[in-house]
Amino acid sequence: MTKPFRHSYLDYHKLIESSIFEGIRICEIGPSGQPSIKSSIIKAKGLDYTIIDIETAYWEEYNPEVEKFNIDLQRDFDSSLDKKFDLVISQMVLEHIENPKNFHEGIFKLLKRGGSAIHLYANPYSIPAIVNGILPESIGSFILSKIKNRDLDKNHKYPAFYRWCFFPSQKANRNFESLGYRIVDHMGYPGHNYFQRIPILNQLEQLYSWVLYKLNFKKFSTLSLLHVRKK
Repeated sequence: MTKPFRHSYLDYHKLIESSIFEGIRICEIGPSGQPSIKSSIIKAKGLDYTIIDIETAYWEEYNPEVEKFNIDLQRDFDSSLDKKFDLVISQMVLEHIENPKNFHEGIFKLLKRGGSAIHLYANPYSIPAIVNGILPESIGSFILSKIKNRDLDKNHKYPAFYRWCFFPSQKANRNFESLGYRIVDHMGYPGHNYFQRIPILNQLEQLYSWVLYKLNFKKFSTLSLLHVRKK
């Protein structure tokens, strides 16, 4: 199933919110200074919140109560985190993972039995992903800084590999099921907001995305929202 792009981030945050219960332990992977749950909410609700990230430049901005681990789950694992969390979340991280099998096995280890993982990620067959794959990294970074008004010194553009980042499909689901996950939901979102500062291109993109949505062309979704549960 597909939904319009504008619902992607909204659905992601709604799903996280609906998963929170008293005493929950949450781990977020790779927020790079932009956690999915605002620091004010983490503090107000007294959430047991842990961050795992290869980027440490933003750590001083997080609440002192937030635990932080500098770990690359593709290669490392801290045994103190084994089966510790009820919920693991990530936003726009999976497409940058070079070794997805190791990465998702690491997340599986983090989760308690019955725990959930929620991932919002980019798909490889959308127009932005195809362009990103064709252009040299330096040119892609320059264009991104202009059309998104993004300071790349503070907010890096990481290489994208799109491995295991398939649109919602049986093939995509089998990868996760092979590790011991159960698929709860897998949704695709065609469209993007890269052309917001270029009105003509933005209108054409919105028309193109509307057609994809109406025809339920999941393969060309720009983003996917995956919800899996550890058996």
